[in-house]
Amino acid sequence: MISAEKQRMWKNYWEKTNEQPLISITIPKAGVEEKQPPRYLEAFHGGDTYQQAADKIAAWYDTHEFLYGSIPYYALSFGSDDFAAYIGADLKLADDGTTSWPNHILDSLENVHIRFDPNGKWWTKTVEFYHVLRRTLGDDVMIAAPTLSAGLDGLVGLYNAQDLIITMIDEPELVKEALAQINTAFTEIMKEVRRVFEFDKYGSINRHGMYVNGSIGVPQCDFSCMISSEMFREFALNSIAHEMSELDYAEYHLDGPGAIHHLEDLCTLEKLHTVQWVAGAGNAQKQDWTWLYQKIVSLGKAVLTGGNTSSVLALQNVLHTKSAYHKVSCQTRDEAERFMEELKKIEKN
Repeated sequence: MISAEKQRMWKNYWEKTNEQPLISITIPKAGVEEKQPPRYLEAFHGGDTYQQAADKIAAWYDTHEFLYGSIPYYALSFGSDDFAAYIGADLKLADDGTTSWPNHILDSLENVHIRFDPNGKWWTKTVEFYHVLRRTLGDDVMIAAPTLSAGLDGLVGLYNAQDLIITMIDEPELVKEALAQINTAFTEIMKEVRRVFEFDKYGSINRHGMYVNGSIGVPQCDFSCMISSEMFREFALNSIAHEMSELDYAEYHLDGPGAIHHLEDLCTLEKLHTVQWVAGAGNAQKQDWTWLYQKIVSLGKAVLTGGNTSSVLALQNVLHTKSAYHKVSCQTRDEAERFMEELKKIEKN
């Protein structure tokens, strides 16, 4: 179970009463052979792979230390489109095993009926995998529920993106009706997620290791990179707000330069607590995004960042904010302690 001290740290983070940024550092235990967790989607095909993944997680837990705000967890997922799979799409694993893709089951948005089937293939696999993990790991490791990418992203999992843009322009009411059905499905799925993943007993954690004694999620709208601010407000913001209404606290996954112009609209949502910025591929990864983190903080939201000790210290030296969750890469306890000492010096200045 999560210690009282770590529960206190996370409670203070969400309530913004923490005295310094929340730090997560996981290091290999000294003197033992380090074990790695299963690779992403290693248990995609189910069957014996569930137990094999669980055993690897247990070995990884036994050979690592979880410092400061770090909590051992495993993010259960069959890909980025778990939500679409729960409302009717089927998933196919890529040939290289690094991702999965949903099939588009809709060729029109006329007379659609989007529903969650609690007896569906992929929700059944989720429940089966969870029980194998819990039976093997007990209370030692938190199990993060799949990220529910609903709203426009969920609709794109069922309906071709290019066709969706055309329909948004030509027949916007059809899109809004489909999104209303997706919102209803999201509420139904979250009810089952809370029950199956035993939020009342364990609390919950998201795929970035953020814990709450309640419900946490990671709303996102990667599709937003393709639409204007006006269309975002018309089609996306209501769904994101609905998803956040089902959570105690929300972390938003802001992905790619094309999504930045929606930031101010997003930050009007009271339930949004933390923003994770992902630069995406190409030249964006090489740019200095300090200004964006500064803007997020100025809009009253916390930031999630990650990197080595020097990069995190450099950023925090500019931000000087307590509203930050930094996932810091270290290899030894000595390195972690030196980092924390340097961080304290920044906080004092």
